[in-house]
Amino acid sequence: MKGVESIIGAYLALIIVVGTVAGLYVWNKYSTLYLKENIEDASSRFHYMLYPPIMTLSYSGNNSLLLTVYPRIPINIREIILKSINGGILYYKPLGVFTNSSYTIELPAINEPHYILLVSGDNIVYYYSPREDPSLNAVPDYVRSKDYVDPELIAFLSGNHNSTSNSAMVVLLTYGYKLHAGKVDSTLYSQPGFREFLFLTAPVDCNRVKNPTTTATYYDLPCNCNLSSTHYWITYGLYSRNSTTPYYSLTDPYFFAQNGSLLIIGRGLTGSPWSYNYFQAYVLLKFTGNSPVQINVTIKLRGYYIGSGGAILPLQLDFIPVVYYYDADTSPYNPVTLITGYWATNDYKLWLKRTLLEANYTTTTSTEYWVKTYSLIINPLEVGSTSLIVLLGVELINPSNRAGYIEFEVLVNG
Repeated sequence: MKGVESIIGAYLALIIVVGTVAGLYVWNKYSTLYLKENIEDASSRFHYMLYPPIMTLSYSGNNSLLLTVYPRIPINIREIILKSINGGILYYKPLGVFTNSSYTIELPAINEPHYILLVSGDNIVYYYSPREDPSLNAVPDYVRSKDYVDPELIAFLSGNHNSTSNSAMVVLLTYGYKLHAGKVDSTLYSQPGFREFLFLTAPVDCNRVKNPTTTATYYDLPCNCNLSSTHYWITYGLYSRNSTTPYYSLTDPYFFAQNGSLLIIGRGLTGSPWSYNYFQAYVLLKFTGNSPVQINVTIKLRGYYIGSGGAILPLQLDFIPVVYYYDADTSPYNPVTLITGYWATNDYKLWLKRTLLEANYTTTTSTEYWVKTYSLIINPLEVGSTSLIVLLGVELINPSNRAGYIEFEVLVNG
């Protein structure tokens, strides 16, 4: 009997051990999944907390307010709550709206001090604050210095004090064109996905993200072009290092020349001694104000070289028309690029917003000008600023690496 009891005891012990191990395994598996989900959720929430949406308030004219939300990153707006400063719920509106562009919500004009709360799908609560509303910059401090909406602010808005637009867009003609040159590796340029990375994502300067070591060069993030570290040009600006006097003549410039509103990039940049194949060319505009401004922009360009017997033959140009918003205190001397890493310096600033005027890059292979006109709205509320430098132009590649001429022109009509 003792032998049987020993066998039964051993089986019971084995069952207990197996059950415990299995339980520990299941617990560990679900704990790991739970921890992973929590980390991912916390990371997502932290991302949305770092980039809160911009919110502006206006009066609709029918005793209601309009709250416009400008997301910095796509957001799921779950609900809007109006809460009294004593904590009571005054108004509630479920939405369940996902948006990556501006979204406007109509709210009642409540005649008592209250908070406006926007609740996201990730349960993050954003408070509207008059002092952070870029459309209220012209409002007196005694009206906008509070963190809540009150009858004083509503009365000010209903008096149309925030509807008068003093916005202005001025082309900085004395700066001429902003021109920067660099190189793109021809082998990489032929690889699938690289052109989309260069044109659609943005230029990332390898000279600025490399991290030199004693044995090799590493990069802090993927890069797609080598902007010149020694040559920056603004053809008529105060910031240029190179003379704006054209080499040879306007019809045969060596580096570049500006002939009226036409920028001509010459053989000295597209061929020997520099052999650049990547160019950024923009006009600079100064924006001031708190409401959108609409402008019409005409872009034209062509590339050509001189063949045997003086024949004018086309260069292939791959390019994308693009617009950048920068803080007004940004020096126009700097090239446009995503920069971060070892070589990044404080005088370089990232752009606030990049807008593509085409869904994809465009190619022209003609000695005739490629011409297109765009209707463009510059909206300062999208970046929460009322004073901007706007760069408008093209980023282009001469994939043949053939020495020739590139002619470029931007005409802006407000």
